[in-house]
Amino acid sequence: MKVLLKVVVPALCCMIMCTTAASTAHSIVTEELKKQFDFAEYLFNETDYYRAISEYKRFIFLYPFHPLAEKSRFKICECYYKAKRWHEAVEALNRFIADYPASPLKEDAFYLKGLSEKELKFYKEAISSLEVASLSLSDGLRNRSFFQIALVYVDLEDWKAARTYFSKISDTSPLYPSAWTFSSELENVDMLPRKSPGLAGTLAAVLPGAGHLYTERPRDALVAFLLNGAFIWAAIELFKDDNYVAGGVVTFFELGWYTGNIYSAVGSAHKYNRRVKNEFIQNIKERTSLTYYYDRDDSRHYVALSVSF
Repeated sequence: MKVLLKVVVPALCCMIMCTTAASTAHSIVTEELKKQFDFAEYLFNETDYYRAISEYKRFIFLYPFHPLAEKSRFKICECYYKAKRWHEAVEALNRFIADYPASPLKEDAFYLKGLSEKELKFYKEAISSLEVASLSLSDGLRNRSFFQIALVYVDLEDWKAARTYFSKISDTSPLYPSAWTFSSELENVDMLPRKSPGLAGTLAAVLPGAGHLYTERPRDALVAFLLNGAFIWAAIELFKDDNYVAGGVVTFFELGWYTGNIYSAVGSAHKYNRRVKNEFIQNIKERTSLTYYYDRDDSRHYVALSVSF
């Protein structure tokens, strides 16, 4: 019995010491892991996105199987988006979606991908990504996705489709006032003042500069009138003096200026219409400003909204 005790007691002491050492080592590793991730988060919150990407990548390299590695991968995507590196954001999000098909952040990834594609004016791809995000069980993400799809259709000038998606937003959503404002204002888009390109061209043909004056470009109107008037006067004087060769050359150049005056007037009408429409849409967007952000405490994405009347 004494021999047995002499053997067991040292063994127990050894096991206790090993367990304590292992626990201490695990605690140290956990602390270092937390510091590593927290530092990446700190850089992200300080908007130092490029350094944050490096630190998230470092965390993934050191702890590839830790649950926070998945979140780090997503935060890298978000860094690219925040840094306005849209192409890199789309590529990183595609890899994230492929590597984590069952991730709880999958719909958020599609949403962020859609926003990036919208910035790149890849409208078809943006609608597709946002449609996937709209399948989320989260009412907030679903409404945000509908709102962004509507904005894509606004950029495409498909007012009917835009109003359709604005109408899908729940009246309990914080986005509802903004959606209602947009949808209501879009009903007035066809009543915006317009300039007829055909009329502008006709006026320019009758009197050089008149088309530009009609499209509210008085400086261009004056230039067109003086240049064409000078060439016409020079050609007439040359023909009066029987200088047909020089008169023909001047007439040839005048035909170019005259035709250019007509095309320019038509283009001015299109520019006027486009400017009025863009200012109208931009005014609505400024009155219903949206800001995308990610909440680090509950790991969800939000859109901050302000509406002005």
